[in-house]
Amino acid sequence: MRFGATHPVDRRGAARVRGAVAGLISGSVAVAAHGWAAPTTVPDSTAIMLLGATAAALGALVSGLRTGAAGLTTALTAGQLLGHFCLGWGSGHLHHGDLQLTPAMIAAHVLAAWAAALLVRGAEAAYRTGTAALARIIPRFPRVPAIAGPAPLRTTHRDRLIPRILVTGTGGTRAPPATVLV
Repeated sequence: MRFGATHPVDRRGAARVRGAVAGLISGSVAVAAHGWAAPTTVPDSTAIMLLGATAAALGALVSGLRTGAAGLTTALTAGQLLGHFCLGWGSGHLHHGDLQLTPAMIAAHVLAAWAAALLVRGAEAAYRTGTAALARIIPRFPRVPAIAGPAPLRTTHRDRLIPRILVTGTGGTRAPPATVLV
């Protein structure tokens, strides 16, 4: 977030918000759809890790996109299908060649991607509005006061070290008692 008259809109921050929201929504909708379609099966850790990596890659891709709503919806639809494959990997239906992509499921994924695109655009617009308002309210960050004087270079305390205590085997505090050494 940048403040001041030279930065009225933070485009890099808005792109980061767009990518983060797109990745999070894509992953969470995939988990929710998987739970709705198969409420008795729980995805294993491999499927969840694949889904997390896919959602992160989708978020990075979307943060770099400069297309409109159609490109965002296409990327989110691809994220939905990749999420379906990731969660289907652990359940075993991909191993048997059954993708379970019925027309109703494809329509649900496309509808979810369209709704997610609306949410991503809304979050991006809210970020831009909020940062523009803050840029007008807070003209610049407050300066941190300077520390008076230089930091001390050396400590003045020095421990007394007696080398003969470290050399002796049983006379120091680190050795076992003399009765045990018999």
